[in-house]
Amino acid sequence: MEVTFTRIAQSITPIAICFSRVTRLQALTAAGMVLLLCSHTAWAAAFGKLIQPFGSYGFTADDNILRLRTSMDPVPLLGTSNLFDITHRFTGGVMFEKEVGRQRLNANLNWTHTRFERFDQMNNNLKNFSGSWHWFLGNRLEGNMGASYVQSLAPFLFQPGIKNVRTEQTEFFNASWSLHPRWRLNGAYTRYDLNSISPNLRFLNRTEDRFEGGIDFVTSGRNTIGVLFRNIIGDFPVRVLAADGSLTDNSYNQKEALAKINWAVSAKSNLYGTGGWVERTNASFTARNFSGFNARLAYSWQPTDRVGISVSGWRETAALQMLTASFSLNTGVSATPYWDITRKVKLQGDFSYQDLKFDNFSIFTDSFAPIGTHNTLRNATVKLIYAPYPGLQLMASVYHNDLQTNNRLGGFNANGANINLQYTYGKR
Repeated sequence: MEVTFTRIAQSITPIAICFSRVTRLQALTAAGMVLLLCSHTAWAAAFGKLIQPFGSYGFTADDNILRLRTSMDPVPLLGTSNLFDITHRFTGGVMFEKEVGRQRLNANLNWTHTRFERFDQMNNNLKNFSGSWHWFLGNRLEGNMGASYVQSLAPFLFQPGIKNVRTEQTEFFNASWSLHPRWRLNGAYTRYDLNSISPNLRFLNRTEDRFEGGIDFVTSGRNTIGVLFRNIIGDFPVRVLAADGSLTDNSYNQKEALAKINWAVSAKSNLYGTGGWVERTNASFTARNFSGFNARLAYSWQPTDRVGISVSGWRETAALQMLTASFSLNTGVSATPYWDITRKVKLQGDFSYQDLKFDNFSIFTDSFAPIGTHNTLRNATVKLIYAPYPGLQLMASVYHNDLQTNNRLGGFNANGANINLQYTYGKR
């Protein structure tokens, strides 16, 4: 929806040469009231369509909320052996969407406060802003550009009981050029910056510059197969003191040559995947270099209008959730089934199994982190979502997380439940 603000120009002939301050203040106040009343209708029309404010409240109960390990003594760190806690999460924000011709603009700005009832030293605020522009130039060239900023508490997965507030900034630009009805050229650049606010964790700070280029073949059914070339340059500006007294540079360079496919197998199923050769070289340790096959495959199937499932499998070289400077070979599978019980009630599951091996990266520079060379993560979540009317959503979930590892501190088991209520004004 387009909103037009009309500026009213007035020409006032002075009756007297001099006005008192009171008279001028009254005139300005009256003019402001007129403009406010005239623009009220336009603002009311924009609110809820162009601008959508939202708010939510989340309640979580977890029996090991800080993900402490089985062999860790929690008393020196927390002052108690009871790991159960409850958190309250309050969120407020606003979403913006606008179409100008073929151009599409959107933004999301929100702020969240999380309060722990027992471990109040972990209380934190999350700040999140993102915006993007889906642009078009002529009939053959289009792309996306945008940026995001997030300040949040890092997960406790490999930093149990540690309050690590960090900021993440991302800027990206990509373009796609249809040089022929059957051929399409793609290019992209992404800049990622991670900074830890805690002075003791600054060695995890990093920047990544990601360059991508490739070509797709487009079938008559709009399916695509193609190739993708990627280069990732990772830089760790803070050097780490090694055991021998030397400074360690965790920077790396990764090159990838991948094949990719996006194929509608049938009217109710779709297949997407990438796979190919990956080569990573590290600045300080050749033992952490890697060359081999990486792949990720995702398949979605919707047999009926109300039932569906998405299944994914992967083998990738990556640092899990940017929680460590060391990289592992990660293999895993996940499944996300759902059932729309009624138009307003939905049941959804989220199940995953992931194996993280640091065998090729056995020289750790994250000396504080309880990471083993072999880690297995499992997650099972069931959600019930109720949307009584547009814009209002109530979600209740139960979950189980566990980690098995050969680290001397052991793994963890965690069980919890969550209730979240969200309202978005203007959502249809």
